Amino acid sequence: MSIATSLLEVEHVGIKNLKTNLSRLLNEEKPYIITDHGKPKQVIIPYEEMLELVDIFDELSDSELLKTIREGRASIKIGEKGIPVANLWKEIEV
Repeated sequence: MSIATSLLEVEHVGIKNLKTNLSRLLNEEKPYIITDHGKPKQVIIPYEEMLELVDIFDELSDSELLKTIREGRASIKIGEKGIPVANLWKEIEV
């Protein structure tokens, strides 16, 4: 599921409800779309999820990493065997 698709499924909270229940909503540690008169205005996202997004953005701006990923996908398409993610850390540990 993409990030955009996930955001479509996030619970919407009106500004009035947010003001009344801010502490409780933040303690639930899940994302919310904040609405004003039913229109999305802001997104609240837990800190850990935000860190993951920052990592993803960093990776997407790394042209060498993207090149490696494209090459790997192309190799797998032509039948070469990839490394299962479960074994990846074993392969790169020194």
